Amino acid sequence: MQEHRKTILIICGIIVFLVFSTVAFASLGFVRSPNDKASANEMQKSENSCVDCHQIKPEVLTWKISSHSKIACTSCHDTDPSRYSKEAGHTGANSAKPVRISEAISNNVCEQCHTANREATVSGDLIIPHDRHSQAGVTCVKCHSGVVHAKISERDFSTEGELSDPEKWDIDTARKVSTKYYRQPSMWTCINCHKQVNVTRRCSACHTTIPSLPSHDSPAWKSQHGKTARSAIGECTKCHVTPGQPKFVSPSTGDQAADFAQAQEFCSNCHLQRPEMHENSMVPVHPGKVGERGLPNCLTCHDKEQPKPDAKVTGTYCNQCHWLQ
Repeated sequence: MQEHRKTILIICGIIVFLVFSTVAFASLGFVRSPNDKASANEMQKSENSCVDCHQIKPEVLTWKISSHSKIACTSCHDTDPSRYSKEAGHTGANSAKPVRISEAISNNVCEQCHTANREATVSGDLIIPHDRHSQAGVTCVKCHSGVVHAKISERDFSTEGELSDPEKWDIDTARKVSTKYYRQPSMWTCINCHKQVNVTRRCSACHTTIPSLPSHDSPAWKSQHGKTARSAIGECTKCHVTPGQPKFVSPSTGDQAADFAQAQEFCSNCHLQRPEMHENSMVPVHPGKVGERGLPNCLTCHDKEQPKPDAKVTGTYCNQCHWLQ
């Protein structure tokens, strides 16, 4: 009898434990409630409200192929339609107004899923101390603004070319415009920012597999790097290619190093500054310089013909005085 009573008490204890566990887990969100379906419908309704005022097919398609495709739009964007209809003066449904967010996504939004303590990328080569950037006031979107929509708003597809019609977009169009250059920060994102705030740009500050480049530290590097480029231009193209731009100018100058230098902003920014070796006037001495260094050396900074306005060369060109072919 006593054993039977003990068994009953154990069973009752188990039942009580299960009841309390179910309640506790439900309160933490681990157990689905009957309202889950209704909540999902409300979220979908909130997301769809954007369509009442905007044509956002490109934004939706780029989101669908992004790494954030499983995350609801409302997790990152404030989509209260009453607020935006009042501020933007929207009056009709499906207006053609492009989506322009007035405030950048805050770090708090990103940190719902990501930690600011991450130090390295997946490759293991790059050192990126996110915590130090965060402490310095660098926002996540300063580097990662294209991760979901590939910066299609900044690229202004709404007014240019065949992509200006959102209805012509499909998933293949989204893949075509969502290249790595627009989705991921490049080395130039880092370098340009480091230049602006005057912090280190040494290789070892960001790379583990390229701690230093001794050739670049040589006192003769500034005057000799052109020869190195002509003997091994492939080494230059590993780091100094401007993302999204051709490696070399066309038509060719006849010298691959000059073609590269004219095409790359990294090179041309320096080359457009008058060098010391040009003295006060190059007119009387430049024939000797050309004979000594060769015409291809000149064409890293100059052109034979009058350059186009967007060319990355100086405005002084050979055929101002000569008739070079």
